[in-house]
Amino acid sequence: MMINKRSKIALFLIMFLLFISIIILSSHAEANKTQEIDFKEAIKLGLENNYELQTLRNNIVELERNLEILDASESFQVNLSITPIWHFGKSTENKETGEYVVKMNTTSLTPSTEASLIATKQLADNISLSTELTWQSDNLFKKNLTDLTDEINANLRLNKRLYPDSWSENKKQAYSIKNNLQIRLEELRWEEIEKQIEFIGDYLNILRLQEQVHILREHLDLIEEELARVQRLIELGEGGYQQEVEAQIMLKELENSLLNQQQNLVRAKKQWFLSLNLPKNTIVIFEDNIDFIEDLYSQMANLQFDNKNEDDLLMAALEENYRTKNSQLEKEKLAKELEWTKDEGKAKVDISGGYQFPADWFVMLDFSIKLADGGVQKLKEQQKIDNIEQKDVSIAHLNEQIKLEAEHLLGQDEYNKLNRDIQRMALEKEQDMIKIREIQYNQGVISLNNLQNAILSLREKEIKVKQAQDEWFINRLKLAHFIGYLQE
Repeated sequence: MMINKRSKIALFLIMFLLFISIIILSSHAEANKTQEIDFKEAIKLGLENNYELQTLRNNIVELERNLEILDASESFQVNLSITPIWHFGKSTENKETGEYVVKMNTTSLTPSTEASLIATKQLADNISLSTELTWQSDNLFKKNLTDLTDEINANLRLNKRLYPDSWSENKKQAYSIKNNLQIRLEELRWEEIEKQIEFIGDYLNILRLQEQVHILREHLDLIEEELARVQRLIELGEGGYQQEVEAQIMLKELENSLLNQQQNLVRAKKQWFLSLNLPKNTIVIFEDNIDFIEDLYSQMANLQFDNKNEDDLLMAALEENYRTKNSQLEKEKLAKELEWTKDEGKAKVDISGGYQFPADWFVMLDFSIKLADGGVQKLKEQQKIDNIEQKDVSIAHLNEQIKLEAEHLLGQDEYNKLNRDIQRMALEKEQDMIKIREIQYNQGVISLNNLQNAILSLREKEIKVKQAQDEWFINRLKLAHFIGYLQE
């Protein structure tokens, strides 16, 4: 069978479209492919993608870029300026008619030209090198090269500030940027650890919500079984109407509680994924007994916090907290600004020297001083002094605030330990009650439904113990972070 040329083209187009479709479908399937990760990997991604941390990192990148710009500005800077000027003549008044007449120049179509080439280089602090070449010509079309070179002026100049020995503007800007950069880096280091503690705490909360949802479902199954049993008794004419109403009310209450807890669980998971800013289609299995958390739990259990070393802990909190470090950095910057402001009011002495073409070598000594400024300089200095004094007050207040926060965390640690012990005691009591319930069930004193409800109550006590342990654990992490232990 012969296939004509048109049929071949059509077949080729069909095969090409099928090929493209397969590629598109494969890409779509790959994009929608789910990725399952463990808790530790989720925390790692969360630290990389969290919105607040990303904002801090972007600020740091911006500061680093500004430093690079300043560094680049200290290299050779070369500017070229060329300005052609066309002169079309002068306007003169006709005395007879009183009108103004423009008399065109014979060279009106030939522009005069002004050009300059300026190069500067900051060699060191308060030492700069500059060179300038200027050229002005009335006629671009001069043929005599000597005439053109006669119109060139050039100079090479080295300038040094003798007094006061203050910083250059570039160095001042670099200091301010580095100061801000160090502040942001301290904040980022602190916030990264805080976010990890937050991620762990929210993760543990989701685990407890899951367990509560499971228990509520089992409670619901038991009450449905109890309601069905009572309804069978009613059908047999053995009464039970009061029990039916009570079972129906309890059923509705449990359904409402289950719905509420399910909504809390869904909301908590969504908030956790949003906080970590995990990629779409990422799956995290929420499960207990994670090695990463168990190791941290053991480390926190080994830490000794008591009244004997409270003063040492408070001092460590003051030394390690990023807010106290950053306040000191801000105060150092204010002190530098006061120093620079004082230098602005001093007499200035500059020395410069170089060579000027076509003249000769030269040396210049420049002296300048403000004889009167209406008190502006004094006001500027007083403003800087007031800022430093206000910063001292702010630091003192911050220190007291940090002490209070540390004392609160220490007090909360004691409370959490007591609460954990109480919940454990309540659990042990419930475990003893279960043994009694099992004996009663074996003796036929209580029903299987009663025993199962007692077992669910025991599991609820176990969840409360876990919640108490979680609260103690998270507070201990915060306390350890507060005194700088987790930064080591």
